Amino acid sequence: MNIGQVWTSVPIGEDPFHTNTQLYARVWLHYSFAMFKVSLFTGYNHNPEIRTVGQEGLPEIRSAIQGIYYFKKTPVTLSARLRIEDHLDKREQRGFDENFRVRSQLKLIKPLNAQEIAKGTIYLTASEEVFTQTGTDILEHPRFGSNRITIGCGYAITNDFLIEMDYSNDYYPSKIQHLSYNAVQVNLSCYNWLRNLKRNLTK
Repeated sequence: MNIGQVWTSVPIGEDPFHTNTQLYARVWLHYSFAMFKVSLFTGYNHNPEIRTVGQEGLPEIRSAIQGIYYFKKTPVTLSARLRIEDHLDKREQRGFDENFRVRSQLKLIKPLNAQEIAKGTIYLTASEEVFTQTGTDILEHPRFGSNRITIGCGYAITNDFLIEMDYSNDYYPSKIQHLSYNAVQVNLSCYNWLRNLKRNLTK
Protein backbone atom coordinates (compact mmCIF):
# COMPACT_ATOMS: atom_id res chain seq x y z
CA MET A 1 0.00 0.00 0.00
CA ASN A 2 1.43 3.39 -0.86
CA ILE A 3 0.44 7.05 -1.01
CA GLY A 4 2.28 9.82 -2.81
CA GLN A 5 2.30 13.41 -3.98
CA VAL A 6 3.80 14.84 -7.17
CA TRP A 7 4.84 18.39 -8.01
CA THR A 8 6.02 19.47 -11.46
CA SER A 9 7.37 22.38 -13.46
CA VAL A 10 5.65 23.89 -16.51
CA PRO A 11 7.15 24.08 -20.03
CA ILE A 12 8.09 27.76 -19.65
CA GLY A 13 9.91 27.25 -16.32
CA GLU A 14 12.12 24.77 -14.50
CA ASP A 15 10.85 25.03 -10.90
CA PRO A 16 9.82 21.43 -10.01
CA PHE A 17 7.55 22.73 -7.23
CA HIS A 18 5.58 25.08 -9.52
CA THR A 19 2.43 22.96 -9.70
CA ASN A 20 0.85 20.37 -7.42
CA THR A 21 -0.20 17.86 -10.06
CA GLN A 22 -1.16 14.66 -8.30
CA LEU A 23 -2.12 12.94 -5.06
CA TYR A 24 -2.57 9.18 -5.15
CA ALA A 25 -3.22 6.08 -3.06
CA ARG A 26 -2.70 2.50 -4.25
CA VAL A 27 -3.15 -1.03 -2.98
CA TRP A 28 -0.81 -3.70 -4.38
CA LEU A 29 -0.71 -7.48 -4.56
CA HIS A 30 2.67 -9.14 -5.26
CA TYR A 31 3.75 -12.69 -6.02
CA SER A 32 7.50 -13.32 -6.01
CA PHE A 33 9.68 -15.99 -7.58
CA ALA A 34 13.46 -16.27 -7.18
CA MET A 35 14.33 -13.66 -9.83
CA PHE A 36 10.89 -12.52 -11.01
CA LYS A 37 7.92 -10.74 -9.45
CA VAL A 38 4.35 -10.28 -10.73
CA SER A 39 2.28 -7.42 -9.30
CA LEU A 40 -1.21 -5.95 -9.55
CA PHE A 41 -2.45 -2.65 -8.20
CA THR A 42 -5.51 -0.45 -8.23
CA GLY A 43 -5.56 3.12 -7.01
CA TYR A 44 -7.22 6.52 -6.90
CA ASN A 45 -5.57 9.68 -8.25
CA HIS A 46 -6.58 13.25 -7.51
CA ASN A 47 -5.28 15.72 -10.10
CA PRO A 48 -5.69 19.22 -8.63
CA GLU A 49 -3.90 21.23 -11.34
CA ILE A 50 -3.88 19.17 -14.56
CA ARG A 51 -5.62 21.69 -16.82
CA THR A 52 -4.40 20.79 -20.31
CA VAL A 53 -6.63 17.71 -20.65
CA GLY A 54 -9.68 19.12 -18.84
CA GLN A 55 -8.96 17.17 -15.68
CA GLU A 56 -8.34 19.86 -13.06
CA GLY A 57 -9.41 18.52 -9.68
CA LEU A 58 -11.14 15.51 -11.25
CA PRO A 59 -10.52 11.91 -10.21
CA GLU A 60 -8.67 9.18 -12.03
CA ILE A 61 -8.89 5.46 -11.32
CA ARG A 62 -5.74 3.63 -12.33
CA SER A 63 -5.06 -0.12 -12.34
CA ALA A 64 -2.10 -2.09 -13.65
CA ILE A 65 -0.38 -5.42 -14.04
CA GLN A 66 3.39 -5.61 -14.16
CA GLY A 67 6.29 -8.00 -14.20
CA ILE A 68 9.77 -7.31 -12.81
CA TYR A 69 12.86 -9.35 -13.68
CA TYR A 70 15.84 -9.02 -11.34
CA PHE A 71 19.23 -9.29 -13.01
CA LYS A 72 20.86 -8.84 -9.61
CA LYS A 73 19.50 -8.36 -6.08
CA THR A 74 22.47 -7.73 -3.75
CA PRO A 75 24.34 -5.61 -2.90
CA VAL A 76 22.99 -3.60 -5.85
CA THR A 77 19.53 -4.31 -7.26
CA LEU A 78 19.26 -4.12 -11.05
CA SER A 79 15.84 -4.86 -12.54
CA ALA A 80 13.72 -4.50 -15.67
CA ARG A 81 9.99 -3.81 -15.44
CA LEU A 82 7.12 -4.02 -17.91
CA ARG A 83 3.78 -2.51 -16.83
CA ILE A 84 0.39 -2.20 -18.56
CA GLU A 85 -1.81 0.49 -17.00
CA ASP A 86 -5.54 1.02 -17.41
CA HIS A 87 -6.58 4.66 -16.89
CA LEU A 88 -10.17 5.75 -16.24
CA ASP A 89 -10.08 9.56 -16.37
CA LYS A 90 -13.05 11.72 -15.34
CA ARG A 91 -13.74 14.59 -17.74
CA GLU A 92 -15.57 17.85 -17.07
CA GLN A 93 -18.24 17.47 -19.74
CA ARG A 94 -18.73 13.70 -19.72
CA GLY A 95 -18.04 10.51 -17.77
CA PHE A 96 -14.88 8.49 -17.62
CA ASP A 97 -12.55 8.04 -20.61
CA GLU A 98 -10.51 4.84 -20.77
CA ASN A 99 -7.02 4.48 -22.21
CA PHE A 100 -4.04 2.21 -21.74
CA ARG A 101 -0.36 2.93 -21.27
CA VAL A 102 2.58 0.55 -21.58
CA ARG A 103 5.67 1.38 -19.49
CA SER A 104 9.10 -0.26 -19.71
CA GLN A 105 11.74 0.59 -17.13
CA LEU A 106 15.31 -0.26 -16.19
CA LYS A 107 16.03 0.48 -12.50
CA LEU A 108 19.03 0.47 -10.14
CA ILE A 109 18.80 0.54 -6.31
CA LYS A 110 21.89 0.91 -4.10
CA PRO A 111 21.70 0.66 -0.27
CA LEU A 112 24.34 2.93 1.28
CA ASN A 113 24.71 1.51 4.80
CA ALA A 114 23.58 -2.12 4.41
CA GLN A 115 23.56 -5.04 1.98
CA GLU A 116 19.77 -4.91 1.55
CA ILE A 117 16.94 -2.55 2.46
CA ALA A 118 15.80 -3.06 6.06
CA LYS A 119 15.11 -0.84 9.07
CA GLY A 120 17.50 2.14 9.16
CA THR A 121 18.76 1.72 5.59
CA ILE A 122 19.42 4.73 3.38
CA TYR A 123 19.35 3.94 -0.32
CA LEU A 124 19.72 5.60 -3.71
CA THR A 125 17.67 4.82 -6.79
CA ALA A 126 17.93 5.64 -10.50
CA SER A 127 15.82 4.59 -13.46
CA GLU A 128 15.16 5.08 -17.15
CA GLU A 129 11.58 4.57 -18.36
CA VAL A 130 9.79 4.71 -21.72
CA PHE A 131 6.01 5.33 -21.96
CA THR A 132 3.90 4.12 -24.89
CA GLN A 133 0.36 5.49 -25.23
CA THR A 134 -2.42 3.36 -26.73
CA GLY A 135 -6.18 3.33 -27.20
CA THR A 136 -8.66 1.05 -25.47
CA ASP A 137 -7.13 -1.82 -27.44
CA ILE A 138 -3.49 -1.96 -26.31
CA LEU A 139 -2.47 -3.29 -29.75
CA GLU A 140 -4.25 -0.46 -31.59
CA HIS A 141 -2.17 2.50 -32.80
CA PRO A 142 0.56 2.48 -30.14
CA ARG A 143 2.73 5.60 -30.09
CA PHE A 144 5.73 6.81 -28.14
CA GLY A 145 4.49 8.98 -25.29
CA SER A 146 7.44 10.14 -23.22
CA ASN A 147 10.78 9.28 -21.67
CA ARG A 148 11.46 9.62 -17.94
CA ILE A 149 14.81 9.71 -16.15
CA THR A 150 14.55 9.49 -12.35
CA ILE A 151 17.00 9.72 -9.45
CA GLY A 152 16.02 9.52 -5.80
CA CYS A 153 16.83 8.73 -2.21
CA GLY A 154 14.89 6.69 0.32
CA TYR A 155 14.94 5.68 3.97
CA ALA A 156 13.52 2.53 5.60
CA ILE A 157 11.77 3.69 8.78
CA THR A 158 11.03 0.03 9.58
CA ASN A 159 11.48 -3.19 7.63
CA ASP A 160 8.07 -2.61 6.04
CA PHE A 161 7.66 1.18 5.96
CA LEU A 162 9.69 3.29 3.52
CA ILE A 163 9.77 6.96 2.55
CA GLU A 164 11.30 8.02 -0.75
CA MET A 165 11.81 11.30 -2.58
CA ASP A 166 12.53 11.31 -6.33
CA TYR A 167 13.41 13.88 -8.96
CA SER A 168 12.51 13.10 -12.56
CA ASN A 169 12.72 14.69 -15.98
CA ASP A 170 9.90 13.82 -18.40
CA TYR A 171 10.55 14.45 -22.10
CA TYR A 172 7.60 14.60 -24.53
CA PRO A 173 8.64 14.80 -28.20
CA SER A 174 6.16 15.88 -30.85
CA LYS A 175 6.18 17.14 -34.42
CA ILE A 176 5.19 20.64 -33.26
CA GLN A 177 7.01 21.14 -29.95
CA HIS A 178 9.31 19.17 -27.67
CA LEU A 179 8.26 19.54 -24.02
CA SER A 180 10.30 18.81 -20.90
CA TYR A 181 9.00 18.70 -17.32
CA ASN A 182 10.92 18.52 -14.05
CA ALA A 183 9.01 16.76 -11.28
CA VAL A 184 9.46 15.89 -7.60
CA GLN A 185 7.59 13.02 -5.95
CA VAL A 186 7.34 11.96 -2.32
CA ASN A 187 6.13 8.40 -1.78
CA LEU A 188 5.27 6.47 1.39
CA SER A 189 5.18 2.67 1.03
CA CYS A 190 3.86 0.15 3.54
CA TYR A 191 4.58 -3.54 2.89
CA ASN A 192 3.00 -6.58 4.56
CA TRP A 193 0.45 -4.31 6.22
CA LEU A 194 -2.23 -7.00 6.53
CA ARG A 195 0.21 -9.37 8.24
CA ASN A 196 1.48 -6.64 10.55
CA LEU A 197 -2.07 -5.52 11.39
CA LYS A 198 -3.06 -9.09 12.27
CA ARG A 199 0.08 -9.46 14.40
CA ASN A 200 -0.65 -6.26 16.33
CA LEU A 201 -4.29 -7.18 16.89
CA THR A 202 -3.39 -10.61 18.30
CA LYS A 203 -0.72 -9.37 20.73
